[in-house]
Amino acid sequence: MILVTGANGQLGRRIVQHLIAREPSLLDGRLGVSVRDPARATELASRGVIVRKADFDQPDAMATAFAGVRRLVLVSTDGPGAERSARHRRAINAALAAGVSHILYTSLLGADADRPTEPAAAHRETESALQHCGVAHTVLRNPLYADDLPRLAEPALAQGVWRLPAGDGRVSLVSRDELAQAIAAAALAPRLDKRVYELTGQAALSYADIAARIARVSGRPLTYEAVSAEAYSGSLEARGTPARLVATLVELLTSVATSRLATTCNDFAALVGHPPKSLDCLIHEYFAPRSPA
Repeated sequence: MILVTGANGQLGRRIVQHLIAREPSLLDGRLGVSVRDPARATELASRGVIVRKADFDQPDAMATAFAGVRRLVLVSTDGPGAERSARHRRAINAALAAGVSHILYTSLLGADADRPTEPAAAHRETESALQHCGVAHTVLRNPLYADDLPRLAEPALAQGVWRLPAGDGRVSLVSRDELAQAIAAAALAPRLDKRVYELTGQAALSYADIAARIARVSGRPLTYEAVSAEAYSGSLEARGTPARLVATLVELLTSVATSRLATTCNDFAALVGHPPKSLDCLIHEYFAPRSPA
């Protein structure tokens, strides 16, 4: 059995969908998910996915949920760094207790940096726990999600200026759906040649370049302006953004300023068989004007 944790989340649900698309026979009792609220996974259950209740804060229940699992896709959780890494360690220990033979973990680009940001540090600690757990494992480092661009850029499009604390750094972006496709391919691969895969975009661009491309596609003026982390935090707080999300966005965008998220490589294509969509293609999908229905 392959089991995907956090399957009610945006990434986890997509991983399950791509597993089914790639290998429909998994629905014959070989595909499971663990979720905190099974009532939200009834659609998966109706399709033949085995739904098990599990909470990363309840290790004993997790070990039961992981029973009979051969490959575990451990989708990283949200929350403060120390809390997140502690939850991941509990999940790894539960997998060991259940006899899981291979763990695939969704990490973050930059987790191996000398001075990782707080979000990356939690992933680094989890990667270290996996390295010392004694079970076969694969780390799948994700970049920032391309499909968050509309949420980040739409307020700026109303003003014509996109203010971010990303300096002149470059960033590699891939959509959640394509990342899920690569993770599903890894989970089904008969052999994985690497311990760490970095699922990057085809190119890394600065936000000034991204803003120019959004303006060209949308037909709306948009320029980029680098601002301090404090100024960006203040603008988010003024819009009522939750404090935890403010802290995460600031950490990630300031790490872009140092180009820690600018990695590009061919790992995605090695798993899927083709590269991810170009950022130009994604920007067209997100920002091109739509004809009235």
